[in-house]
Amino acid sequence: MLKSKNNKIRLLYFASHFIQYNIGLFRAMSQIKSLDFQVIFEDRAGLKPTYNKDFNQIIVWDNDLINGYKHKIIKNYSMNFLGNFFSRINPSIIPLLIFEKPSYVILHGYTRLSDWILFYTAKLLNIKIIFRGEATLKKIDLIKSWKYKFKNFVISHLLKNCYKVLYSCSGNKQYWKYYKVENEKLLFFPCAVDNEFFQSKSAEYQSKRKEIKNTLGIDEDDLVILFLAQFSKHKRPLDLLKAVNIIDNKKITLLFVGDGVEKKNIENFAKRNKIKAKFVGFKNQSEISKYYSVSDLSIVISEYDPSPKAMNEAMNFKLPIIVTDVVGTAYDLVKEGENGFIVKVGDINKISQKIDYVNKNKNILSEMGRKSLDIVNQWTFKKNAETIEKIVDRF
Repeated sequence: MLKSKNNKIRLLYFASHFIQYNIGLFRAMSQIKSLDFQVIFEDRAGLKPTYNKDFNQIIVWDNDLINGYKHKIIKNYSMNFLGNFFSRINPSIIPLLIFEKPSYVILHGYTRLSDWILFYTAKLLNIKIIFRGEATLKKIDLIKSWKYKFKNFVISHLLKNCYKVLYSCSGNKQYWKYYKVENEKLLFFPCAVDNEFFQSKSAEYQSKRKEIKNTLGIDEDDLVILFLAQFSKHKRPLDLLKAVNIIDNKKITLLFVGDGVEKKNIENFAKRNKIKAKFVGFKNQSEISKYYSVSDLSIVISEYDPSPKAMNEAMNFKLPIIVTDVVGTAYDLVKEGENGFIVKVGDINKISQKIDYVNKNKNILSEMGRKSLDIVNQWTFKKNAETIEKIVDRF
Protein backbone atom coordinates (compact mmCIF):
# COMPACT_ATOMS: atom_id res chain seq x y z
CA MET A 1 0.00 0.00 0.00
CA LEU A 2 1.37 3.40 -1.01
CA LYS A 3 1.91 5.90 1.77
CA SER A 4 2.70 9.61 1.69
CA LYS A 5 6.00 11.11 2.81
CA ASN A 6 4.70 11.38 6.39
CA ASN A 7 4.06 7.61 6.35
CA LYS A 8 0.30 8.05 6.30
CA ILE A 9 -2.20 6.42 3.95
CA ARG A 10 -3.16 8.83 1.16
CA LEU A 11 -6.89 9.37 0.51
CA LEU A 12 -8.41 11.91 -1.86
CA TYR A 13 -12.09 12.85 -1.59
CA PHE A 14 -13.50 14.27 -4.84
CA ALA A 15 -16.31 16.78 -4.27
CA SER A 16 -18.30 18.45 -7.05
CA HIS A 17 -18.31 21.81 -5.23
CA PHE A 18 -18.45 23.42 -1.78
CA ILE A 19 -21.50 22.13 0.10
CA GLN A 20 -21.98 23.38 3.64
CA TYR A 21 -23.18 20.02 4.95
CA ASN A 22 -19.93 18.29 3.99
CA ILE A 23 -17.48 20.67 5.65
CA GLY A 24 -17.87 19.18 9.14
CA LEU A 25 -17.32 15.74 7.62
CA PHE A 26 -14.08 16.88 5.96
CA ARG A 27 -12.80 18.31 9.24
CA ALA A 28 -13.64 15.08 11.07
CA MET A 29 -11.85 12.97 8.45
CA SER A 30 -8.82 15.26 8.74
CA GLN A 31 -8.49 14.11 12.35
CA ILE A 32 -7.87 10.46 11.40
CA LYS A 33 -4.27 9.94 12.51
CA SER A 34 -3.41 7.25 9.99
CA LEU A 35 -4.70 9.28 7.04
CA ASP A 36 -3.17 11.86 4.72
CA PHE A 37 -6.50 13.33 3.66
CA GLN A 38 -7.29 15.96 1.04
CA VAL A 39 -10.48 17.15 -0.65
CA ILE A 40 -10.37 17.85 -4.37
CA PHE A 41 -13.09 20.31 -5.41
CA GLU A 42 -14.19 20.17 -9.03
CA ASP A 43 -15.75 23.65 -9.03
CA ARG A 44 -15.70 26.83 -6.92
CA ALA A 45 -19.52 26.93 -6.62
CA GLY A 46 -20.51 27.51 -3.02
CA LEU A 47 -17.64 29.93 -2.50
CA LYS A 48 -19.04 32.29 -5.13
CA PRO A 49 -22.61 33.55 -5.66
CA THR A 50 -24.56 30.80 -7.42
CA TYR A 51 -28.12 30.85 -8.69
CA ASN A 52 -30.22 28.14 -7.05
CA LYS A 53 -33.31 27.39 -9.13
CA ASP A 54 -35.07 25.59 -6.26
CA PHE A 55 -34.80 28.61 -3.94
CA ASN A 56 -35.23 30.95 -6.92
CA GLN A 57 -32.34 33.20 -5.87
CA ILE A 58 -28.58 33.66 -5.83
CA ILE A 59 -27.01 32.02 -2.80
CA VAL A 60 -23.67 32.33 -1.06
CA TRP A 61 -23.22 30.20 2.05
CA ASP A 62 -22.19 32.40 4.96
CA ASN A 63 -20.34 29.86 7.10
CA ASP A 64 -16.65 28.96 6.91
CA LEU A 65 -16.23 26.48 4.06
CA ILE A 66 -12.47 26.40 3.58
CA ASN A 67 -10.68 26.07 6.92
CA GLY A 68 -9.91 23.02 9.03
CA TYR A 69 -9.00 20.55 6.30
CA LYS A 70 -6.60 20.27 3.36
CA HIS A 71 -8.12 20.93 -0.05
CA LYS A 72 -7.43 21.84 -3.67
CA ILE A 73 -9.69 23.37 -6.34
CA ILE A 74 -9.16 22.07 -9.87
CA LYS A 75 -10.22 23.69 -13.13
CA ASN A 76 -13.74 22.93 -14.34
CA TYR A 77 -14.01 23.45 -18.11
CA SER A 78 -17.80 23.28 -18.14
CA MET A 79 -19.75 26.45 -18.85
CA ASN A 80 -22.81 25.11 -17.08
CA PHE A 81 -22.71 24.57 -13.30
CA LEU A 82 -26.25 23.15 -13.12
CA GLY A 83 -26.43 19.42 -12.69
CA ASN A 84 -26.31 17.84 -16.13
CA PHE A 85 -23.74 15.26 -17.21
CA PHE A 86 -21.36 17.88 -18.61
CA SER A 87 -21.51 20.21 -15.59
CA ARG A 88 -18.15 18.84 -14.40
CA ILE A 89 -15.35 18.51 -16.96
CA ASN A 90 -12.07 18.12 -15.05
CA PRO A 91 -9.40 16.44 -17.21
CA SER A 92 -6.73 17.36 -14.64
CA ILE A 93 -8.05 14.47 -12.53
CA ILE A 94 -5.89 12.17 -14.67
CA PRO A 95 -2.44 13.74 -14.02
CA LEU A 96 -3.45 14.50 -10.45
CA LEU A 97 -4.00 10.80 -9.70
CA ILE A 98 -0.83 9.82 -11.55
CA PHE A 99 1.37 12.19 -9.54
CA GLU A 100 -0.43 12.13 -6.17
CA LYS A 101 -0.57 8.30 -6.13
CA PRO A 102 -3.29 7.94 -3.45
CA SER A 103 -4.15 4.52 -2.04
CA TYR A 104 -7.85 5.43 -1.97
CA VAL A 105 -10.23 7.87 -3.60
CA ILE A 106 -13.77 8.64 -2.55
CA LEU A 107 -16.06 8.98 -5.56
CA HIS A 108 -19.27 10.84 -4.71
CA GLY A 109 -21.86 10.15 -7.41
CA TYR A 110 -21.98 8.91 -11.00
CA THR A 111 -24.03 11.54 -12.84
CA ARG A 112 -21.25 13.79 -14.20
CA LEU A 113 -18.48 13.30 -16.76
CA SER A 114 -15.77 13.86 -14.15
CA ASP A 115 -17.16 11.03 -12.01
CA TRP A 116 -16.34 8.66 -14.87
CA ILE A 117 -12.96 10.24 -15.56
CA LEU A 118 -12.13 9.60 -11.90
CA PHE A 119 -13.57 6.08 -11.92
CA TYR A 120 -11.69 4.78 -14.97
CA THR A 121 -8.43 6.54 -14.12
CA ALA A 122 -8.46 5.09 -10.61
CA LYS A 123 -9.17 1.62 -12.01
CA LEU A 124 -6.28 1.85 -14.48
CA LEU A 125 -3.91 2.95 -11.70
CA ASN A 126 -5.14 0.26 -9.26
CA ILE A 127 -6.36 2.88 -6.78
CA LYS A 128 -9.09 1.58 -4.47
CA ILE A 129 -12.41 3.37 -5.01
CA ILE A 130 -14.74 4.05 -2.09
CA PHE A 131 -18.13 5.01 -3.47
CA ARG A 132 -20.51 7.38 -1.72
CA GLY A 133 -24.03 8.27 -2.83
CA GLU A 134 -27.31 8.95 -1.04
CA ALA A 135 -29.96 7.94 -3.57
CA THR A 136 -33.07 5.96 -2.69
CA LEU A 137 -35.36 3.95 -4.95
CA LYS A 138 -38.08 5.73 -6.91
CA LYS A 139 -40.91 4.14 -8.86
CA ILE A 140 -39.20 5.09 -12.11
CA ASP A 141 -36.22 2.93 -11.09
CA LEU A 142 -38.45 -0.14 -11.20
CA ILE A 143 -39.94 0.42 -14.66
CA LYS A 144 -38.58 -2.24 -17.04
CA SER A 145 -37.79 0.10 -19.93
CA TRP A 146 -34.60 0.35 -22.02
CA LYS A 147 -33.59 3.28 -19.79
CA TYR A 148 -34.00 1.04 -16.76
CA LYS A 149 -31.85 -1.67 -18.35
CA PHE A 150 -29.15 0.81 -19.31
CA LYS A 151 -29.10 2.43 -15.87
CA ASN A 152 -29.05 -0.98 -14.20
CA PHE A 153 -26.08 -2.04 -16.31
CA VAL A 154 -24.12 1.19 -15.75
CA ILE A 155 -24.64 1.41 -11.98
CA SER A 156 -24.04 -2.30 -11.43
CA HIS A 157 -20.80 -2.07 -13.47
CA LEU A 158 -19.58 0.89 -11.41
CA LEU A 159 -20.45 -0.60 -8.01
CA LYS A 160 -18.96 -3.98 -8.88
CA ASN A 161 -15.63 -2.26 -9.49
CA CYS A 162 -15.63 -0.24 -6.26
CA TYR A 163 -13.72 -1.44 -3.21
CA LYS A 164 -16.35 -0.34 -0.69
CA VAL A 165 -19.79 1.27 -0.98
CA LEU A 166 -20.99 3.63 1.74
CA TYR A 167 -24.68 3.85 2.65
CA SER A 168 -26.18 6.78 4.54
CA CYS A 169 -29.43 5.24 5.81
CA SER A 170 -31.65 2.17 5.42
CA GLY A 171 -33.30 3.63 2.29
CA ASN A 172 -29.91 4.16 0.70
CA LYS A 173 -28.79 0.65 1.67
CA GLN A 174 -31.90 -0.77 -0.01
CA TYR A 175 -30.94 1.17 -3.15
CA TRP A 176 -27.46 -0.39 -3.31
CA LYS A 177 -28.85 -3.84 -2.53
CA TYR A 178 -31.22 -3.41 -5.47
CA TYR A 179 -28.13 -3.01 -7.66
CA LYS A 180 -26.69 -6.22 -6.18
CA VAL A 181 -23.96 -4.80 -3.94
CA GLU A 182 -22.73 -7.56 -1.62
CA ASN A 183 -23.23 -7.12 2.13
CA GLU A 184 -19.50 -7.33 2.86
CA LYS A 185 -18.87 -4.36 0.57
CA LEU A 186 -21.47 -2.12 2.25
CA LEU A 187 -20.48 0.10 5.17
CA PHE A 188 -22.62 2.49 7.20
CA PHE A 189 -21.77 6.17 6.69
CA PRO A 190 -24.64 7.99 8.41
CA CYS A 191 -26.35 11.05 7.01
CA ALA A 192 -25.14 13.65 9.50
CA VAL A 193 -24.96 17.35 10.28
CA ASP A 194 -22.81 19.29 12.73
CA ASN A 195 -24.62 18.19 15.90
CA GLU A 196 -22.32 20.09 18.24
CA PHE A 197 -22.91 23.36 16.41
CA PHE A 198 -26.69 23.05 16.34
CA GLN A 199 -26.95 21.88 19.95
CA SER A 200 -24.88 24.86 21.07
CA LYS A 201 -27.25 27.12 19.12
CA SER A 202 -30.23 25.40 20.73
CA ALA A 203 -28.84 26.20 24.17
CA GLU A 204 -28.02 29.77 23.11
CA TYR A 205 -31.54 30.52 21.86
CA GLN A 206 -33.41 28.76 24.66
CA SER A 207 -33.83 31.96 26.68
CA LYS A 208 -34.75 33.99 23.59
CA ARG A 209 -37.79 32.02 22.44
CA LYS A 210 -40.37 34.48 23.74
CA GLU A 211 -38.54 37.46 22.26
CA ILE A 212 -38.21 35.81 18.83
CA LYS A 213 -41.88 34.78 18.83
CA ASN A 214 -42.89 38.35 19.63
CA THR A 215 -40.73 39.65 16.79
CA LEU A 216 -42.32 37.18 14.38
CA GLY A 217 -45.84 37.95 15.63
CA ILE A 218 -46.45 34.43 16.94
CA ASP A 219 -48.69 33.91 19.98
CA GLU A 220 -46.76 32.49 22.93
CA ASP A 221 -49.07 29.47 23.36
CA ASP A 222 -49.40 28.56 19.67
CA LEU A 223 -48.15 25.24 18.35
CA VAL A 224 -45.43 26.30 15.89
CA ILE A 225 -44.97 23.88 12.97
CA LEU A 226 -41.79 24.34 10.98
CA PHE A 227 -41.49 23.73 7.23
CA LEU A 228 -37.86 24.42 6.32
CA ALA A 229 -37.14 23.43 2.73
CA GLN A 230 -37.34 24.47 -0.89
CA PHE A 231 -40.87 25.49 -1.85
CA SER A 232 -41.09 23.01 -4.72
CA LYS A 233 -43.85 20.57 -5.68
CA HIS A 234 -41.88 17.49 -4.67
CA LYS A 235 -41.40 18.93 -1.16
CA ARG A 236 -45.22 19.28 -0.99
CA PRO A 237 -45.62 22.39 1.22
CA LEU A 238 -49.26 22.67 0.13
CA ASP A 239 -49.99 19.32 1.82
CA LEU A 240 -49.18 20.89 5.19
CA LEU A 241 -51.58 23.77 4.61
CA LYS A 242 -54.34 21.43 3.43
CA ALA A 243 -53.86 19.24 6.50
CA VAL A 244 -54.02 22.15 8.92
CA ASN A 245 -57.03 23.60 7.11
CA ILE A 246 -59.29 20.65 8.03
CA ILE A 247 -58.65 20.77 11.79
CA ASP A 248 -59.11 23.39 14.48
CA ASN A 249 -56.07 25.57 13.77
CA LYS A 250 -56.81 28.68 15.83
CA LYS A 251 -53.77 27.98 18.04
CA ILE A 252 -51.45 26.73 15.30
CA THR A 253 -48.88 28.84 13.44
CA LEU A 254 -47.04 27.51 10.40
CA LEU A 255 -43.49 28.78 10.01
CA PHE A 256 -42.25 28.57 6.41
CA VAL A 257 -38.49 29.04 6.05
CA GLY A 258 -37.29 28.93 2.45
CA ASP A 259 -38.31 30.02 -1.01
CA GLY A 260 -39.13 28.58 -4.40
CA VAL A 261 -41.60 28.25 -7.24
CA GLU A 262 -44.53 27.23 -5.01
CA LYS A 263 -44.30 30.26 -2.73
CA LYS A 264 -47.18 32.22 -4.28
CA ASN A 265 -49.46 29.17 -4.23
CA ILE A 266 -48.90 28.47 -0.54
CA GLU A 267 -49.12 32.14 0.43
CA ASN A 268 -52.43 32.47 -1.41
CA PHE A 269 -53.82 29.26 0.13
CA ALA A 270 -52.91 30.40 3.64
CA LYS A 271 -54.46 33.84 3.09
CA ARG A 272 -57.60 32.48 1.43
CA ASN A 273 -58.24 30.01 4.26
CA LYS A 274 -57.18 32.35 7.10
CA ILE A 275 -54.41 30.03 8.27
CA LYS A 276 -51.78 31.64 10.48
CA ALA A 277 -48.59 31.27 8.43
CA LYS A 278 -45.32 33.16 8.63
CA PHE A 279 -43.08 33.34 5.56
CA VAL A 280 -39.58 34.50 6.48
CA GLY A 281 -37.82 33.66 3.18
CA PHE A 282 -34.59 31.79 2.58
CA LYS A 283 -32.25 31.90 5.57
CA ASN A 284 -28.57 31.13 5.59
CA GLN A 285 -26.72 28.90 8.07
CA SER A 286 -26.04 31.77 10.46
CA GLU A 287 -29.76 32.53 10.72
CA ILE A 288 -31.74 29.29 10.69
CA SER A 289 -31.13 28.28 14.31
CA LYS A 290 -33.49 30.89 15.70
CA TYR A 291 -36.35 29.46 13.63
CA TYR A 292 -35.70 25.95 14.87
CA SER A 293 -35.58 27.32 18.41
CA VAL A 294 -39.15 28.70 18.35
CA SER A 295 -40.67 25.64 16.67
CA ASP A 296 -42.49 22.75 18.35
CA LEU A 297 -42.80 20.29 15.47
CA SER A 298 -40.91 19.83 12.18
CA ILE A 299 -42.50 18.59 8.95
CA VAL A 300 -40.70 16.70 6.15
CA ILE A 301 -43.42 15.45 3.79
CA SER A 302 -41.60 15.21 0.45
CA GLU A 303 -42.46 12.74 -2.28
CA TYR A 304 -38.74 12.06 -2.77
CA ASP A 305 -35.97 13.03 -0.35
CA PRO A 306 -33.03 10.66 0.22
CA SER A 307 -31.49 12.37 3.25
CA PRO A 308 -32.97 15.76 4.21
CA LYS A 309 -30.40 17.37 6.50
CA ALA A 310 -33.06 19.73 7.85
CA MET A 311 -34.54 16.74 9.67
CA ASN A 312 -31.26 16.06 11.49
CA GLU A 313 -30.94 19.75 12.29
CA ALA A 314 -34.46 19.92 13.73
CA MET A 315 -33.80 16.90 15.96
CA ASN A 316 -30.80 18.69 17.45
CA PHE A 317 -33.31 21.28 18.65
CA LYS A 318 -35.39 18.52 20.30
CA LEU A 319 -38.19 18.69 17.74
CA PRO A 320 -40.57 15.81 17.03
CA ILE A 321 -40.90 15.00 13.32
CA ILE A 322 -43.73 14.14 10.93
CA VAL A 323 -42.15 12.53 7.88
CA THR A 324 -43.29 10.68 4.76
CA ASP A 325 -42.37 7.03 4.35
CA VAL A 326 -40.40 7.62 1.15
CA VAL A 327 -37.82 9.83 2.86
CA GLY A 328 -34.60 7.81 2.98
CA THR A 329 -33.90 8.40 6.67
CA ALA A 330 -37.52 8.15 7.83
CA TYR A 331 -37.32 4.72 9.48
CA ASP A 332 -33.86 5.41 10.90
CA LEU A 333 -34.51 8.77 12.55
CA VAL A 334 -38.21 8.59 13.37
CA LYS A 335 -39.62 5.98 15.76
CA GLU A 336 -43.39 5.88 15.38
CA GLY A 337 -45.11 7.46 18.38
CA GLU A 338 -41.82 8.01 20.21
CA ASN A 339 -40.29 11.04 18.51
CA GLY A 340 -42.70 11.51 15.64
CA PHE A 341 -44.91 9.90 13.04
CA ILE A 342 -44.41 8.36 9.59
CA VAL A 343 -47.15 8.97 7.01
CA LYS A 344 -47.80 8.11 3.37
CA VAL A 345 -47.02 10.74 0.73
CA GLY A 346 -50.03 12.95 0.10
CA ASP A 347 -52.10 11.48 2.94
CA ILE A 348 -53.63 14.79 4.03
CA ASN A 349 -56.00 13.16 6.51
CA LYS A 350 -53.25 11.28 8.31
CA ILE A 351 -51.01 14.35 8.47
CA SER A 352 -53.89 16.38 9.88
CA GLN A 353 -54.69 13.68 12.46
CA LYS A 354 -51.12 13.64 13.74
CA ILE A 355 -50.93 17.44 13.92
CA ASP A 356 -54.29 17.58 15.69
CA TYR A 357 -53.15 14.94 18.17
CA VAL A 358 -49.96 16.84 18.99
CA ASN A 359 -51.84 20.14 19.23
CA LYS A 360 -54.30 18.67 21.74
CA ASN A 361 -51.57 16.91 23.73
CA LYS A 362 -48.75 19.44 23.88
CA ASN A 363 -47.47 17.82 27.04
CA ILE A 364 -45.95 15.02 24.92
CA LEU A 365 -43.72 17.40 22.95
CA SER A 366 -40.97 17.56 25.55
CA GLU A 367 -40.49 13.80 25.86
CA MET A 368 -40.73 13.29 22.08
CA GLY A 369 -38.13 16.01 21.62
CA ARG A 370 -35.73 14.36 24.04
CA LYS A 371 -36.10 11.13 22.08
CA SER A 372 -35.27 12.99 18.85
CA LEU A 373 -32.09 14.26 20.44
CA ASP A 374 -31.12 10.79 21.69
CA ILE A 375 -31.52 9.35 18.19
CA VAL A 376 -29.69 12.09 16.26
CA ASN A 377 -26.79 11.93 18.71
CA GLN A 378 -25.94 8.57 17.12
CA TRP A 379 -25.69 10.15 13.63
CA THR A 380 -22.44 12.06 13.63
CA PHE A 381 -19.43 13.03 11.54
CA LYS A 382 -17.33 11.15 14.08
CA LYS A 383 -19.03 7.90 13.06
CA ASN A 384 -18.35 8.74 9.41
CA ALA A 385 -14.67 9.20 10.21
CA GLU A 386 -14.61 5.92 12.15
CA THR A 387 -15.98 4.09 9.10
CA ILE A 388 -13.21 5.48 6.88
CA GLU A 389 -10.63 4.70 9.54
CA LYS A 390 -11.76 1.05 9.58
CA ILE A 391 -11.43 0.84 5.80
CA VAL A 392 -7.88 2.21 5.61
CA ASP A 393 -6.58 0.55 8.79
CA ARG A 394 -8.21 -2.85 8.72
CA PHE A 395 -8.87 -3.89 5.15
